[in-house]
Amino acid sequence: MKSLRPLQRAAFTDVLDYGIFLFKKHFKKLFIINLIFNIPVMLLLTIFNPVFTQQYWGLVDPNAIIMNTPNEMFSSMFTLYAMLFGSLGLQGIYAITLKNVWEGSIVKILYADAVLNQERTIKQVIKECFNQFGTLLLGRLLYILIQSAIFIAIYIVILIGVFAVVFGIMGIGTTAFIAPWLSVALIILGVLVAIAVILFITITVGALYGRFWMFLPSVCIEQQKAGTSIGRGGSLGKNSFFLVGLTFISANILIGLLPLIVNVSISFISLASGNLDVELFRAGAVVTQLFAEILRPLITCILTALYITLRVKGEGLDMEVTLWEIKKEEQDRKKRWLSEASNANQ
Repeated sequence: MKSLRPLQRAAFTDVLDYGIFLFKKHFKKLFIINLIFNIPVMLLLTIFNPVFTQQYWGLVDPNAIIMNTPNEMFSSMFTLYAMLFGSLGLQGIYAITLKNVWEGSIVKILYADAVLNQERTIKQVIKECFNQFGTLLLGRLLYILIQSAIFIAIYIVILIGVFAVVFGIMGIGTTAFIAPWLSVALIILGVLVAIAVILFITITVGALYGRFWMFLPSVCIEQQKAGTSIGRGGSLGKNSFFLVGLTFISANILIGLLPLIVNVSISFISLASGNLDVELFRAGAVVTQLFAEILRPLITCILTALYITLRVKGEGLDMEVTLWEIKKEEQDRKKRWLSEASNANQ
């Protein structure tokens, strides 16, 4: 895509296509940045997952539970909890530190190419992200707080939904004795309503997560402060609910699809052999995580394409780029004329 003008009427499929195009075009640079800041951390977290320890299998294996003494059981549980909270702590530290540099570097490379028609080196973008380290950290913390608030709200909605489903089932059971045909119609209607509600909630979560993720390019590209970057992200996507929601959800599904196939294949092989091999599960998890992390920058590419699209649709970024090019051509023309005039005087 040489021009940003087609993004004026872009649907979420066009944004996905543009993000994939950027990912393929800059794959080498993205892979190097990914290899420096992301892949080693994610593989380390996978390898030290408590599920793949002897203590875990000792707690879930009935034979091992019978043979273990109370002290051994306490030691196993303590080790598991220590590994679990240690893993979560490490992941949290990574999320507010190196992940910002990793994603910010990708955003800078893609934006420079797609909008500014410039080529940025890995060293340049990493240095710039470290210069914005504090702002990115605060912005990420605010983003995590917003994500947590959304999660709590969804949890409350799910609880209300569970109670509604329970009472609905009781009501349908009572109706079945009086009018069976009515109960069938209510069941079908209930299933359709449930599917519609689930889809709406999913798109809503995607729209909110996608909108406020825009804090990252707001800091990296527009030099916004942490607080204003969150507001900036919210305002960019306020009139593009379905575009943002469908793009965010589709990008995450797209990234998880191939690793899921690999994981299911390895699990099927292990189960088909009739022998529960812990090492095979560990190797499968590492391979799956490796596939996932190699593809992970694609999400940032798609969201960066979404950021550019929202600016084109809402702020006429494509027209700004055209104006920049015209001004640049005028400056080059003036320099050439001055050079020709000075040569003529000589």
